[in-house]
Amino acid sequence: MIFSLLYLAAHKVAYSGLLLSFMFAGLSSGNSDNAKNNGATSKSTGATTKTTLITSSSLKGIDVSKWQKEVDWDQVRDADVTFAFVKATQDDYRLDPYFARNWAETKRVGIKRGAYHFFIPAAPVQGQIEMFINTVELHEGDLPPVLDVEVIEKHTSPADMRKNMRIWLEAVTAHYGVKPIIYTNQNFYRRWLQGHFKDYHFWIAPYNIIDPDIHHEDKWLFWQYTDTGRMAGVNAAIDLNYFAGDLNSLNLMCVPPKLIPYPEKVILAELEQLPAVKLLASNNE
Repeated sequence: MIFSLLYLAAHKVAYSGLLLSFMFAGLSSGNSDNAKNNGATSKSTGATTKTTLITSSSLKGIDVSKWQKEVDWDQVRDADVTFAFVKATQDDYRLDPYFARNWAETKRVGIKRGAYHFFIPAAPVQGQIEMFINTVELHEGDLPPVLDVEVIEKHTSPADMRKNMRIWLEAVTAHYGVKPIIYTNQNFYRRWLQGHFKDYHFWIAPYNIIDPDIHHEDKWLFWQYTDTGRMAGVNAAIDLNYFAGDLNSLNLMCVPPKLIPYPEKVILAELEQLPAVKLLASNNE
């Protein structure tokens, strides 16, 4: 039991940013159905930091939605894909028609999977929360949920959007026990999000050869570097991604195993067998 507690504690510390920030020291600097029109970056300013953490050995992943239709996941696995994000929901009523199939198939072939919600700032946030958690069941080893934020309506203020984002993020954290990731494109991030979500990790889409360019207090973990990728098993253009870390660090951010509840009597009985407790009991006799 003690080892189980330590294991869960390590996961919580890692994803809270303490261990991950250490692993990705200097890493300060989605899927996306609409990101392809917003991918350009601009030159860095004093408020941002640039790093290059992606190498030829970096972990590769994809993200899919209804636009890719029926994916042959066996072929995708054989193409050296380590992880995949699957669109689950949008707004407070829309379910991606291929989610159930993609969710089951990624699990079957052994690709590490994650689910994302396409956020509509003007839609009721509680409805969007319920839509996602009623659709997605996460298991041990799954990637954290993703909030895909890349549109804002003219009548919605940026402050209200960020407030509702945080409501969604906190509710989903409470439900699954793991902090979500925020997906966005480079321009949307720079205009509306930078510096506002320092306690979350980002997945950012700049479509060029340069890593995501972000505020020095923010952290990114995933880079969507193209939306026109081609891959065996997918009969359409597809988003391609890199993860800024190794397999061990990817595993650390996943959903940890659940503890089996221990009855109080069992816990007390085990404590009574500890040498220090036995010694204390004998001294009091």
